[in-house]
Amino acid sequence: MEAKQVAIVVLAAGHGRRFGADKLMADLDGAPLGIRAARNLAGIDAAAHFAVCQPGAAIAPYYADLGYAIVENPNADLGLSSSLHLAVGAAAQTKAQALLIVLADMPFIMPAHIDALIAACDHDIIASTDDGQSMPPAIFPRSTWPLLLDTKGDAGARIILSKARNLAAPLGSLRDIDTPDDLAASKSPLLGIDPLS
Repeated sequence: MEAKQVAIVVLAAGHGRRFGADKLMADLDGAPLGIRAARNLAGIDAAAHFAVCQPGAAIAPYYADLGYAIVENPNADLGLSSSLHLAVGAAAQTKAQALLIVLADMPFIMPAHIDALIAACDHDIIASTDDGQSMPPAIFPRSTWPLLLDTKGDAGARIILSKARNLAAPLGSLRDIDTPDDLAASKSPLLGIDPLS
């Protein structure tokens, strides 16, 4: 599949309760943590770029500045699935033939891996992995979008991804940031990738 056939959606409406503050606005390399993945993917010539945010989210203008259309999720308390439903709804308004889901708290996602996911997409759902576990970023052909609309609660697409085809990502690039300790550790040069690369 080609990038112009894909809608890229960054899910950024979570509460980040384990972080104890607005996680996505935490500083990483002089910019909000939450825009790192979006910034890395903004240059991909996709059918559309969307960011799902809570209404009034401080991070939303940063996504808008990168060219992402903002989709507000007023029901974020219902869990990750509520954002997935909105992502599908936004993508369905485009001619995209696949939906690529990215989580905003995974700041080390590399454009080359996203390019590989898109290139590998045919009729199967493809998830990322760096240790055998299936996880986002993941790409969903349009025929599979009803599966996303059937998700409930905060588990999101976990069950769907457990049955997906996997594509290996560079070691360390799928780390997410859930706590201040995760953020501090992500700046360590001992974790296999350069956080500033």
